[in-house]
Amino acid sequence: MPYPLTLNFLRRALLTLIFCLAASFTVKAQPRYTWTIQDLSRIPHPEVMAITMDNQGNKWFGTPGGLTRLSAIQDWEIFTSKSTDGGLGSDVITSLAIGMNTDLWVGTDGGGVSHYADGRWTRHTLESTNKGLPDNSVSAIAVWRDREYWFATRNGFAVLRGNVWTPYSGEMVSGRLPNKMTTAIAVDSAGDKWIGTIAGLVRFSGATWETHTQSSTREQLPHNRITKIMIAPNGDVWVGTYKGVARNRKGKWTGFSNDAALGPIGVEQVYDLVADSAGGVWMAMKGGAAYYDGTAWKTYTRVNTGGGIRTIYVYSVLPGRNRDVWFGSKEGISLMRPVLSED
Repeated sequence: MPYPLTLNFLRRALLTLIFCLAASFTVKAQPRYTWTIQDLSRIPHPEVMAITMDNQGNKWFGTPGGLTRLSAIQDWEIFTSKSTDGGLGSDVITSLAIGMNTDLWVGTDGGGVSHYADGRWTRHTLESTNKGLPDNSVSAIAVWRDREYWFATRNGFAVLRGNVWTPYSGEMVSGRLPNKMTTAIAVDSAGDKWIGTIAGLVRFSGATWETHTQSSTREQLPHNRITKIMIAPNGDVWVGTYKGVARNRKGKWTGFSNDAALGPIGVEQVYDLVADSAGGVWMAMKGGAAYYDGTAWKTYTRVNTGGGIRTIYVYSVLPGRNRDVWFGSKEGISLMRPVLSED
């Protein structure tokens, strides 16, 4: 008689396993998303080139026609050069960064850098800093430990420490930068500066200048024209280029231009790179947006989002606090919110 008892036991165990697996699938339902297109009247220009958020939850959107703030209580306010009495040096916003105490730093094309703190605007230009800021066209901003502010410009780069400006331009960068036109900048946890130019990437550490190009990385860096640099929380250096993205992990380069999951957008221009709280990386680019979870890429385009993203030009991305994601594009702002499926 022991055999039937064993068979019955196995049957009961199998049924229990099936029930547990079914229950686990119900609990761990995969998220789906709802999309909201923001009213274009809330921004001064439909092209949203930069997005950032301070620690109070205020979101800032930079456009070629001025700046918009969406407060934590959902109020929208537009800022332009005129409305700020010139505090905003130009309405053409190129970059945004948050400094100490939710202070906002704004890079502009032709108007220098503007700083917004405690409701007041301060403008820094080549003239007002006595060439400490080497050019009034600022392409990127990096904040390091709330005490150093680095600015990439069309004529080298600069750092502001306290009230002291130090420029890196002219003879100081001759032979050290592949090109004086800097397009991206970031600072890693060790304080090393990563500087993107239109002809390659440089790591500036103390007195050492180390150049990275397509050739030196064995084609892992997909193009020498650098468009964006982002330091991930784990120390990885992500570099967006004119033709795709690459990652530097502890000195080893990995290119993703030929990744099958990215498809044809993998070789397009990268406009923005942002890490989220889960350790993933969001990328905005020509063709749409993409997310890397550490293992694989998932793309978001005007085709597979059902119109949630309305154009092939996605210029900026911002992961929110509740797994929502904001996308700035050529045609305004799209908001993606996750919803747990009940199916």
